[in-house]
Amino acid sequence: MTNKNNFNTFFNILQHSGTPFVLYRLPNSNVLILQEQRNTKHYQTATLQEEGFVFAPFKHVNKYTYIPNHKRRELKIPEQTLKNSNQSQSESTQQKTYYTDLVTKAKAAIAQGDMQKVVVSRIHKHPYEENLAASFVRLLHAYPNAMVYFWSHPHTGSWMGATPETLVTVKNQNCKTMALAGTLAYQEAHAPKWSIKEQDEQQMVTDFIQQQLSKLYPHQNIAPTTAYSKRAGNLVHLCADFNFTIGNVSLLNLIRALHPTPAVSGVPVAKSMVFLEITETHERKYYAGFLGPIEKDRAHICVNLRCAEVTPHHLTLYVGGGITAESDIIAEWEESQRKAETLLNVI
Repeated sequence: MTNKNNFNTFFNILQHSGTPFVLYRLPNSNVLILQEQRNTKHYQTATLQEEGFVFAPFKHVNKYTYIPNHKRRELKIPEQTLKNSNQSQSESTQQKTYYTDLVTKAKAAIAQGDMQKVVVSRIHKHPYEENLAASFVRLLHAYPNAMVYFWSHPHTGSWMGATPETLVTVKNQNCKTMALAGTLAYQEAHAPKWSIKEQDEQQMVTDFIQQQLSKLYPHQNIAPTTAYSKRAGNLVHLCADFNFTIGNVSLLNLIRALHPTPAVSGVPVAKSMVFLEITETHERKYYAGFLGPIEKDRAHICVNLRCAEVTPHHLTLYVGGGITAESDIIAEWEESQRKAETLLNVI
């Protein structure tokens, strides 16, 4: 199904079917996968042992929504179409005030010694009248090394995104996770110049993951790779990888040990979560939660970043940034704008 017009029709039929479905493309793959339910039942898993595509919120829950492998198809990625026009990137005064106030409060809490880092977020509501199927295809082409998805479910609403962050992958016994933090604009032919603030921010995530893995695997010496620059569209991040054997640890226990990482919460995680509960007045919903396919001997679970909730005539984007003692308030606001534009410039 490479014809874009055929895909548009196919996508619209899926949307109006009323049954839950997910379209997704794993990082560095050229295969688009459709998983569709045969009914409208709300399937939930408490163990993450059922085969299907899981979609979990940021906040801790005891059961996770998933779409079982009722109807699974592999599709060719359609050709993309260009946007009809350049949409203006709106800047909400209300959101700027809200976000800069969050950053100010975060810096104050850090100065008092409550935390070393906290990740604050905001929403960016944007009018949307584009062709949704075409926007999704443009995401697929713009982010070849990301998990790109479109999820539709009566219980959760519709979401789409292109996340660069893997929470955990499992293939047979081989397991991998990553410590991803720090953001710069990508510049062709120029190596990123990472500041001490960004390097420290990434190191905090690396240290947390290593600490959590050492609790699960006390007899394994699990060390990260050297941090490297990882591109995600027009942005670049600092990343270090962990490779290990999953052993007898369940996928559920592994995910609960790692999520949320300091990359989406803060350091220490527990104190930062309390801070966010008090200071963030918007609901994160599924932003910074996790999602991905689970099969018998493999899984590919990603953190839900660079995402938008899709409603008629609007996209609600969720963006955030890691705040440390060295953070500049205006620079943090501008970074959040860049992250919103990363998606908006494509879709």
